[in-house]
Amino acid sequence: MNKTIGIALMGLGLSAGLVAAQGLQPLKVKTGLWQMTQSVTWSGAPPQYAAAFRNGQHNYKSCVKAKDLGTNPWADGAGVKCTWSVLSSTGTDMEVKGTSCDFGKEYRMTADVHGKIHVVDSENGTGSQDIILNGNGLVVTGHATYTGKWIGASCPANSD
Repeated sequence: MNKTIGIALMGLGLSAGLVAAQGLQPLKVKTGLWQMTQSVTWSGAPPQYAAAFRNGQHNYKSCVKAKDLGTNPWADGAGVKCTWSVLSSTGTDMEVKGTSCDFGKEYRMTADVHGKIHVVDSENGTGSQDIILNGNGLVVTGHATYTGKWIGASCPANSD
């Protein structure tokens, strides 16, 4: 048992060392509740999928925790779950890649996302994402831009 714990701690230390070696820094924003506004433009969707790929604006709230500052902090609440990898991060600018996204699965499509986040200051941020969905002989692309504003230090009780 102690050997397993030791190996796990070594793995955590190695992971932290790799993050430091890569120069990845967490975003310098406040934790808590953020108000997000996202605008999306889709192309390539056939008419039968028009309802799922509507262009327009979507507002949502995102609960940002300290652990989220090293990944895509504003993904919570967007309605799409992905596995996020950080490609680069300086504390004010972050580049992320989303894979294994649940968006499009109902149409037997896979989604990949490439995003950029920019911190204006500790209470304001902007970003963009390019989305590519593949499947059923179709390629649907989307481009999203978003802005975020910190609105409070605490999140609703039902936040994970």
